[in-house]
Amino acid sequence: MFSFSARILPLLVVLSALLFSCSRESSEPSWEPQSHLGSKTYKGGLFPVWITLKEPISDVNSIEWKSDKARVAYRSQAIDANKLILADTAFLYWDEPPKPYIKIDSSKGTNDTIGYFYRDTVFAVVNGLKSLPIVIEVENILARIKKITVGGLDQFGDSVLIIAANPNAQMEISVLLEKPFNDKIGGYPIVDMPKEMELRIDESKSSDTLKVYNWRVPSDTTDKTLSLKIRDSRAYGERLYKLHTIVYTEQGSVWVAAEKELVKFSSMGTEVARIDGFESIGDIAVYSYSNSNYGKLFVADRGGNSIHIYDPYGKLLDKEDSTLFKSPTGIAVGAESAGGYVWVADVIADDTKPPETQLRSFRFSSGAKLGAEVANYPMFDYIEGLSVDQFKSDFVWFAVPERDTVGFTTENNAIPKYVVSNNLVWDRPSMVNYDPKNKIAWIADNGASNGRVVAVDTSKKINAIIKGFGHVSSISACGDDIWVSDIQRGKVYLFTGPFKGDPQDLEYTVFHGKESSEKFSRPVSVSALVDCSVWVVDNGNNRVVLLDNLGNLKASGTGLKSPILGKAVLIVE
Repeated sequence: MFSFSARILPLLVVLSALLFSCSRESSEPSWEPQSHLGSKTYKGGLFPVWITLKEPISDVNSIEWKSDKARVAYRSQAIDANKLILADTAFLYWDEPPKPYIKIDSSKGTNDTIGYFYRDTVFAVVNGLKSLPIVIEVENILARIKKITVGGLDQFGDSVLIIAANPNAQMEISVLLEKPFNDKIGGYPIVDMPKEMELRIDESKSSDTLKVYNWRVPSDTTDKTLSLKIRDSRAYGERLYKLHTIVYTEQGSVWVAAEKELVKFSSMGTEVARIDGFESIGDIAVYSYSNSNYGKLFVADRGGNSIHIYDPYGKLLDKEDSTLFKSPTGIAVGAESAGGYVWVADVIADDTKPPETQLRSFRFSSGAKLGAEVANYPMFDYIEGLSVDQFKSDFVWFAVPERDTVGFTTENNAIPKYVVSNNLVWDRPSMVNYDPKNKIAWIADNGASNGRVVAVDTSKKINAIIKGFGHVSSISACGDDIWVSDIQRGKVYLFTGPFKGDPQDLEYTVFHGKESSEKFSRPVSVSALVDCSVWVVDNGNNRVVLLDNLGNLKASGTGLKSPILGKAVLIVE
């Protein structure tokens, strides 16, 4: 964290002239560090100290500056014609006070304590030899931002702050400062927010250490880097922060899950939110949104025995813990217009018998809270690949790999139906993706021979079979088409429909698909958008990639650690 003094620039000119006037023919210099200031008192900003060397040296790393609490913002050197270092200047600042010393009033012979003073000892080390010290009294420390709260979500940052929001949203932004260190000099911090943001301060909620602003997010989608300044009212210095404002649309953004954290990226690949603290994420679901109702994020924390619900910016709205769930491994969410059903696969483990899974449904209210349980279907073994019809209130597909079974529920039917066909034998189905437009479910079926993808409907009709994969890790339909990721071969394919069960639809292979030109290492998840572009979670490269509908790179996001799953944010028409 760097601090900057508005009063330092003219003094640097004098300092530079002094440093460059040094030479080996000058009189024997002192090893004592010096300050160009009239007193050795720090009141904020930057405090330069320098040392003139007895003999020029070539390596700047041979010089170090030592102190108790001072930090070095940066250094500069005076160099001779042979590029040897003649002198070194360190620009110091303090973020916390050094050790306090007691001030005693001995004038009346009572030795009463009348206050404290704070001194720091600074010296240089040149080629392992210590210089004489310079003692600096610290009277003032510039206030720092303790945290910034955007839309009710706290974030902490040292020198870089990020504010991400949707266009035209109304946001409250609050800046909490640390309490001033030393009030005796009569100063107080002043916050200068970027003028470009056109913020309105709420005086009724603000104080010396808390500034609250109202921000109407602009309609443009241009990312900007601005400056936020904290000044001292006595003009002893200022502290600068970089402020990144990111205005992005929900449509086309994506949430990506690693084992213990979630990261959200805009459609440009910019990180806009991060949530951590999970035990072990089993599944995530993104609640699609309309223009009047933004999407929400649902997280099944398998290790934490809980379900979490977040708003689009990552603020926690609701959490249901182990009093309701045992070990949730899967989750799927329908549109609120269709009743707002949330489906959860909840595993009940018992060492004395095989695991049992409860396929449970709950109502989800517009108030962002999980409601009462509506239905519960006890099943054996683990359920995977929950996928819902966004437009039906009680409809979900699922796969049971250990039982080589695929099934679904239908509206007003208390017993799940299973897809059994004389023309098809399931071989460890692992994922389902339902296509509501064509009313077919795409199944990833990874048997002993090789992987395949099968499209079926509720009448058990086979609409398509695509063979020849190494291991299908994920599938995602978009209109008539389907994206497939092959984790074993590191490839991502787009297959073009429609698929109606015609003879040619049952004889597809990987060679009928369009392979993406982008190279992947362990593509574990695909999530398609309405225009048939697709987000790909590339586990081997710790990134997420957005491809266009031809398989070409559009954007990418990094900063992930072993990502396992991604869900794009869509609009419900």
